[in-house]
Amino acid sequence: MKMRTTYQHYIATATTWLKTSPSKHLCAAIMLSILVCITSCSNPPTSPQKAPSTSPVDTTILLPSNASTDSATMEKDALTKIYTQAIGEFIKAVYSKQKTTFDTLYFGKHVYGQSDDFPDIELPTTIEHTQIRLVSPEVGQQIQSIRKSSIYINMMGWVDPKNAEFMFVVFSNGMQHQYDYSIHLNFAPATNHFEASKIEFKEY
Repeated sequence: MKMRTTYQHYIATATTWLKTSPSKHLCAAIMLSILVCITSCSNPPTSPQKAPSTSPVDTTILLPSNASTDSATMEKDALTKIYTQAIGEFIKAVYSKQKTTFDTLYFGKHVYGQSDDFPDIELPTTIEHTQIRLVSPEVGQQIQSIRKSSIYINMMGWVDPKNAEFMFVVFSNGMQHQYDYSIHLNFAPATNHFEASKIEFKEY
């Protein structure tokens, strides 16, 4: 504040000098300009301060875009493997009990909103030397009406990490119910895969 008052005094003195001594106007003008410049520099304009941001800090952890896809793929691969194994156990069980072999088996991909719906998987084209075809129930009925000797199977499954149970409902001769196979598999930690624990047969 004291420095600013001194500068103002110098400016007033220079102005009076300029009025009373025109011959020395050049020096007074220079002095006046210097003093104005010094005054301006000693009081720089204050810039407005930024208000603290009220936006919340984003702490979301972004997973890789393919994380959920990878998880779904792993689950689908696991289901494909266990369904394939169950079908192989069925084919071997039928041959062991009935000495029957198959050329082609048609499996119905039924989706009715139930817990035993066929999962969204694709089966191998061949299991235990048998051709495998996954078809809709409607196509299965058409095939049965054309070739009565064809084998159509309604396969139902319930799978969890430790147990798996499958029901094979077998149709032939124009969609006539022939027999059922129930196959149970349990996860064996020693071998790190599922093993058949019980197979039941019921003929109609």
